[in-house]
Amino acid sequence: GEPSVQNECLFGDVADGSYYEDAITWAADSGIVFGYGANFGPDDAITREQMAAILYRYAAYWELDVSAEADLSAYEDASSVSAYAQAAMQWAVANGVINGTSATTLEPAGTATRAQAATVLVRFQNSMKS
Repeated sequence: GEPSVQNECLFGDVADGSYYEDAITWAADSGIVFGYGANFGPDDAITREQMAAILYRYAAYWELDVSAEADLSAYEDASSVSAYAQAAMQWAVANGVINGTSATTLEPAGTATRAQAATVLVRFQNSMKS
C-alpha cells in the first residue's frame, strides 16, 4: 500500500527515488508532517512530541475524534512542550498513546527509542479502535 502522490517532494534533504520519498510527500501534502522549513530530516531521531503531533494530525486527517485534552500540569516538564505540539501531547496523553517516562516527566523533546516508538504506534492503533 504505497501512497499515491501528485506533487514533487518539497524537502531538499529527501533524496529523489528514496524508499520514503512518496510517503513523506503524501504526509506533507496531507498536512500531517511539516519538516524544518525546507528540510524534513529523514535521518533525524524523532522526539516524543513530534510523534504525538504526527499521530494527532494523522487521526485528524481520518476525521477521528481528537478533542480529548489531558491536563499535563502533573508533569514537571509540561512547560517544555513546544507550542506546535501542545494540543497533540494533551490528546496523546488523554488517549493513553503517550505516557510519561516517569510519574512526573513527559520528556517531550526526548528522542524516542525504537521500543517506545513501537509501543506508541500500538497504543495509537488500539486507541483509535471503536
